[in-house]
Amino acid sequence: MKKGMIGFLVLLLFVIFSAGCGSKAGEKEYFDLAYQYMGKEKWSDAEMDFQKILDEYPNGVYSSKALFMIGFINANYLQNEEKARKYYTEFLEKYPNHDLADDAKYELDNLGKNIDDLPFLQDNKASADSLSSGSPKKVSASVK
Repeated sequence: MKKGMIGFLVLLLFVIFSAGCGSKAGEKEYFDLAYQYMGKEKWSDAEMDFQKILDEYPNGVYSSKALFMIGFINANYLQNEEKARKYYTEFLEKYPNHDLADDAKYELDNLGKNIDDLPFLQDNKASADSLSSGSPKKVSASVK
């Protein structure tokens, strides 16, 4: 009887262990792995893990950020404007009120532009030019 019980427990542990080894990673694990790959500048690997989130957890907690990040990686590191546009557009359709929606719109508006041509740099450049020329821009302010 003892041998039968021990054999059963060994078999049970084997089944539990095997089931655990064969399970897919969780959504957070994929998200964390993707960020680790980004830290190592392994953009394709990061994109792959973000894509796994979309494939395996389409309505998950991290799916909106994963969708945005695939667009971001393609726009800024893989130079795949077509794919970036696709993912940013899909992001805006699915999550128009998300915190990253303004960022996605900005990225779409500036896809393919040279970094020196970006609007926020133009404003900073104009300010720096006016300061260095000794003739600051006219600023009207009322003091009461």
